[in-house]
Amino acid sequence: MLGKLSDKNQRELFRTRLEDLINPNHELALLANTIDWDYFEKEFRPYYSNKGAPSVPIRTMVGCLLLKHLYNISDEKTLVYWAHDAYFQYFCGGVFLEHKPPFDTSNFARFRKRVGEEGIAKISAYSVKLHDTAIFKQAKFVLPDTTIHETQPTQKKSLTDAIKSLMYRAKNSLFGK
Repeated sequence: MLGKLSDKNQRELFRTRLEDLINPNHELALLANTIDWDYFEKEFRPYYSNKGAPSVPIRTMVGCLLLKHLYNISDEKTLVYWAHDAYFQYFCGGVFLEHKPPFDTSNFARFRKRVGEEGIAKISAYSVKLHDTAIFKQAKFVLPDTTIHETQPTQKKSLTDAIKSLMYRAKNSLFGK
């Protein structure tokens, strides 16, 4: 069954809301407000049944996968950083500051298996589309897609050269070199 995020309109007396803690002009906050999260909800809803225990919300899973690739960190590190960073939590749809990760690392593998290569390709394609937004142009980070699929050796070399070229251009444009 599809999991749902907390109601963002309901305040609580003894819990701090993330929007009250973070700088709304931080790059992750701006990026989180730019992404069309409903797109992912619509695309991945068919992969869930109406029976069983609620799953981890789609926004949380997709947000963690985007952060994982954004910062080039492992599944485990993504959840460690999530528990320590209010911006990670806000990016993934969190409402209140939490001190424990929202799920176990095995959920990453289950989600990848559930949505398949096609679903992961949709997330990757959306992240590439984000590079054209003004927020990414202002941001201090670069999100290269450095995966190389099984190809001929000459194709691997040309893909590697293209990735190095893009990284060089991005580094020089971000740091004014």
